[in-house]
Amino acid sequence: METGIGRVLCIGGAAVDRKYQALGAIRPGTSNPVISERSFGGVARNVAENIARLGVMVSLASILGKDDNGRSLLDDLERLGVGTQFMATSNAHATAEYVAVLQPDGELALGLANMAIFDELTPALLSKIKLDSQTGWLFADCNLPSETLHALVDIARKQSLTLAIDAVSTPKVARLPRDLTSVGLLFLNLDEARAYLGEPEATSEEAAVRLRAYGAECVVLTLGEAGLIAADQSGTRQVGAVRAKISDATGAGDALIAATLVALLKGYSLTDAARLGTAAAALTVESTASVRPDLSFVLLETTLSLRADPTFEREPS
Repeated sequence: METGIGRVLCIGGAAVDRKYQALGAIRPGTSNPVISERSFGGVARNVAENIARLGVMVSLASILGKDDNGRSLLDDLERLGVGTQFMATSNAHATAEYVAVLQPDGELALGLANMAIFDELTPALLSKIKLDSQTGWLFADCNLPSETLHALVDIARKQSLTLAIDAVSTPKVARLPRDLTSVGLLFLNLDEARAYLGEPEATSEEAAVRLRAYGAECVVLTLGEAGLIAADQSGTRQVGAVRAKISDATGAGDALIAATLVALLKGYSLTDAARLGTAAAALTVESTASVRPDLSFVLLETTLSLRADPTFEREPS
């Protein structure tokens, strides 16, 4: 694991993932034959695992129940080399669980989430986390309660920390403060951006520019098969998606975030870092795992060089 690059601290969701992939077209109101598996997930946890597999030191701050799922998840983090010194346990709730029902082609048909435990991720948790000069990126997801996200933005402002945030979903993006100053990098999709801005008709380019006007230093706005918009002080650029054959779409966004952050730590520009993020997303959707087991930075670079279509990258009109 690379030690010359600053550590990343991820704060947010850690959950047990259960996937049920239909063997045929899903029929509502009746039993559907599926294949199933259990794995570990949660946005912050997945980002942390991806970062570890990309060779950068990383720790996770989250909360688990005092149950078999929690113990298994913690053991897995330690096996992966993810720091667990900031993990908390709940006396009141079970470990978070996410159930994904997938179409035969791997696309999500239905998601079910039991995430009540994350209400315990209060600002008091932040006081127990020691941050120092070795923290290259502080990453948080919007599974955190609104008051905790507000407190985290304040801490980043006061301590001059580099903070990245992922919106997670359209309802959860509303938890973010209206002043995004001190958010170094905001990850979200177009629906989430429109919901936050209260502008349902905003184009992707307009949304990225306005999010920066709210104070976010950089924005990565994902557009699915159309790629993404990367916006910073130098302007906005559209980056095309890397070609991929979807096996399971779960975890693609988490991989994109992790690869982008690692590339930025390595000194890449936002646009080039985001391009490596699209490679990570492509590699992940081709895997049946939410985090691709053979992920490496060399694999990202190779995949990008072989599959990327440079004609997809342009200045938005």
